[in-house]
Amino acid sequence: NLKSYPRFTAYTEKLSSMNLNIHSVDDKKVTDHHALLITENRPGKLSSDEQTIYEMIAGRMLEAFSLTCVKDITTLILSVDTILYETKGSVTKIAGWREVFNEQEEDGEDKTELPELSEGETLSIKKLDLLTKQTQPKPLHTEASLLSAMQTAGKELENEEQRLALKGCGIGTPATRAAIIETLFSRDYIRRDKKSLVPTEKGLAVYDVVKDKRIANVEMTGMWEDTFLKIESGEVPAGNFKKGIEEYAGQITKELLDTSFSLPGGETVCCPKCGIAPVNFYPKVVKCADPGCDLILFTSLYGKTLPNDVMHVLLSGKQTDIIKGFKGKTGKTFHAALKLDENFRIKFEFS
Repeated sequence: NLKSYPRFTAYTEKLSSMNLNIHSVDDKKVTDHHALLITENRPGKLSSDEQTIYEMIAGRMLEAFSLTCVKDITTLILSVDTILYETKGSVTKIAGWREVFNEQEEDGEDKTELPELSEGETLSIKKLDLLTKQTQPKPLHTEASLLSAMQTAGKELENEEQRLALKGCGIGTPATRAAIIETLFSRDYIRRDKKSLVPTEKGLAVYDVVKDKRIANVEMTGMWEDTFLKIESGEVPAGNFKKGIEEYAGQITKELLDTSFSLPGGETVCCPKCGIAPVNFYPKVVKCADPGCDLILFTSLYGKTLPNDVMHVLLSGKQTDIIKGFKGKTGKTFHAALKLDENFRIKFEFS
């Protein structure tokens, strides 16, 4: 009963006398991620944090049933000799949903009050100010900002068609985005630097390999997410999408296997099997550059991704230090060193 809740009493009484906006209620669009709603029970004594969260949920619910915010936006174009100057201003006519929290205009919105002017009117210049500014690079991502960027993927694309195609889509879902970031950590593609996230040398090497390929194109990722929703609603047959994914997986796998990258610093390693050709490092495997040599080592082993320095030790014929965190078939973890056997296959060495 929000009428008895002090912060929303006045607005709730006002809202009860208006026609409610029911666009937010549509059973056809219900998904597994349901909205948070308040119950009819008025909360008792709450802590400061609990009160803040309750008011966020209650206020957002009131906003959803409120009128649209209506503004008059004016664009003013001034001509000085051959140079055009543009400014914008806005006046709120109907506060609508903004009235719930009495929200101010957000930064970047047009809130300049413009005087009454007529088209073609001549104005005199009273003062000139010359401002010199420099653009600043965007800050490093934190986990919070990366999650937000994944949700709005494509928002900053310069191509308008691609931007519109990605509207409403993103990378992953609310339930999977955090797991995607954790995968990047577990594969040693990114690391934490205080609160910031930075790429590792391995991550930069993989980026250099895939950056120009479709698999790294956020537009394609968004299209997949959009297709998932259409499959869920029955608009697109799952079989058709599966067939397309299988074909694409074959194409991108071949592309990646045909692409190699060097160890940091451009260091090369000679193949221990043929002793002639260099070894190429790929995102998933290490293999001899000679087509006639069948040396191939997978970098993923019992739940661990082996970094380049470990592969370098193995290729030099040496035994690695003890590596922790291998996971057996039963799920039990174990520790072991690694070395190549006489057939140039990776084997465990237990102390």
